[in-house]
Amino acid sequence: MTKSSRRPLGLSKVIAAVFCAALTVSSLASIQFVLSDFRRESFVVAVTKSSSNVTVHYIDVGQGDSILIDTPNKDVLIDGGLPEAATTILSYLNSLTITRIHLMIATHVHEDHIGGLVDVLNSTINVDEILINNQTCTTDVCVDFMSLAQMHTITVAQRGQTFQLTETANLTVLNPVQPLEFTSANDNSIVVKLQVGNASFLFTGDAEADAEQSMLDAGLDLQSNVLKVGHHGSRYATTQTFLDNVAPSYAVISAGKNNSYGHPHQETIQRLLAKGVIIYGTYEQGTIIASTDGASIIIPEFQSNIILPIFIITTLVVIVYKRKHFID
Repeated sequence: MTKSSRRPLGLSKVIAAVFCAALTVSSLASIQFVLSDFRRESFVVAVTKSSSNVTVHYIDVGQGDSILIDTPNKDVLIDGGLPEAATTILSYLNSLTITRIHLMIATHVHEDHIGGLVDVLNSTINVDEILINNQTCTTDVCVDFMSLAQMHTITVAQRGQTFQLTETANLTVLNPVQPLEFTSANDNSIVVKLQVGNASFLFTGDAEADAEQSMLDAGLDLQSNVLKVGHHGSRYATTQTFLDNVAPSYAVISAGKNNSYGHPHQETIQRLLAKGVIIYGTYEQGTIIASTDGASIIIPEFQSNIILPIFIITTLVVIVYKRKHFID
């Protein structure tokens, strides 16, 4: 075929091809891969699903917490956000074909953590065991939750307890102690550490400075590769000493976009950044998923702010295309 008889691609096909290519590259480029020694490095990798992997889902429930730990053997649900988040959680569990929660953890009695759990307990999902901190509560949501919880096996959280999830994965309770140390519901939050081989995740509920100091004073092994930042990134949590001991590579903040509390607070963000921690936030990225085989941690993430650069690139290609095929 001669040059003059060559048929140029349609403009719509060019736009689609460029956009798809840019989308694919940007999506792959945003995958964070932590090596076995957990140094902070980024690589373009293929994310493959393995039956031996443990996956942690930081579900976007707005201003609240809800975390699913999905393992080949047992599944754990930590908190459920506000009551209106129940639909989101149930839909999310359904999308993963999860019909059984082996361990439900209600970190503390506040509505933005246990509200959505009420409808989960009222659903067709089977819940084997519920871990509570044993703090008395009087709110309607908490009373409803406790009433439903009574129909299941209830375990009172105590520092040092361990829950075996798989042969290589376990949860250890780091907070609270019994009887409870604090009057603050936040500081009585259940804090658990997930250990999967050499990979570790710390889930802190709304624990603040006093609870953090209690764990430090107890000489607990707090070091974790991924930190779920306490109390939605409040300035009253994630103290410098606590952060130094956890020494995370990654931090996840669960908070609602433009929430009335101003979470996450700038002081917390600055402490994390000063330590070189890579920060993810449900208020920006939505649901965040981390997967580990015990030797590495993968956090696939497509950032919404990549759309503008893709749009600009596509527009420039269209301009060049038009000049080449229609002006010349």
